[in-house]
Amino acid sequence: MAAIDVATGEEVVIQSPKSAARSDMERVAAAKLARKLGLTGKRKRPDDPPSGRGIKV
Repeated sequence: MAAIDVATGEEVVIQSPKSAARSDMERVAAAKLARKLGLTGKRKRPDDPPSGRGIKV
């Protein structure tokens, strides 16, 4: 399934099991598109330290 923002032309694609409900796929695709467009939460800068465990390589 794909979601496309009509204003910017940005596109995201998701894959899901055949048994997944269409409404779930639409919700995930919309959330992925919103994240790509920076519409959710605080946008992190690339040089911000990681919030969890691990190291930046």
